[in-house]
Amino acid sequence: MNIALLEKLGLTHNEATAYLTLSRIGSSKTGQLLKESGLNTGKIYEILEALKRKGLVSETIIDGVKHFAAAPPDRLKDYIKKKKDELEAEEQIAESLIPEIEKIRQFKLEQSRVAIYTGLNGFKTAVWEATRTLKEKEEVLAMGVRSSKGEKFNKIWREWADATLPKNHERVIFSEKGYFYEYKKESKFSKIRFLESSTPNAIVVFGNHTVCIFKYEPQIKVILINDEVTAITFKSFFEQLWKVAKPPNYKTQEI
Repeated sequence: MNIALLEKLGLTHNEATAYLTLSRIGSSKTGQLLKESGLNTGKIYEILEALKRKGLVSETIIDGVKHFAAAPPDRLKDYIKKKKDELEAEEQIAESLIPEIEKIRQFKLEQSRVAIYTGLNGFKTAVWEATRTLKEKEEVLAMGVRSSKGEKFNKIWREWADATLPKNHERVIFSEKGYFYEYKKESKFSKIRFLESSTPNAIVVFGNHTVCIFKYEPQIKVILINDEVTAITFKSFFEQLWKVAKPPNYKTQEI
């Protein structure tokens, strides 16, 4: 039998080896089990104790010597049910802890003012962390937005837009045109303009409290600033750029 299948149920490699060996040879002393399984002598009692706790091995004493036997295979279902019950209990504990931990995290974020996230998962965390500070109907302002930052990022932003923009509209200043520009142009929740420039970093202001600076390459990094004065400063800067940026239907005047 493939030991890996038992490992997928939560047994270690050594536990699976011992259980299968005992199933094959029947009740035996540790010496015979070691000989048949090739397990490490110093670990055998630790392995057997673990299997006993899982209900997969029984212990009897014959003539003053411990013998061990594998439980019937249908006990594997009991073992899985016990794991499931324990997991459900842990899930309930986690549910009760989440609100308290969230209070601690929010307080810490407000106190620290600045947080730095790296990597794609860090990027996702920063986006949703900033979004949580938004109040309903507060506006999101983005500048220096590019389509060429990569589809994996655009996909995350599309998911964000679907979840956020029905409650919070946005204005976006693009620094280049492309697929993402055309996508935003069709959104009823977005107003966009174009201002051609070289902007390796994008800046997004979430409402009146949070600013994120996104660096997409060569390594992903997001600086999240939770500070009202900083947010107001970037909003003012955005408004100045918005005045000179060109709307999608803008046409160059011919002389």
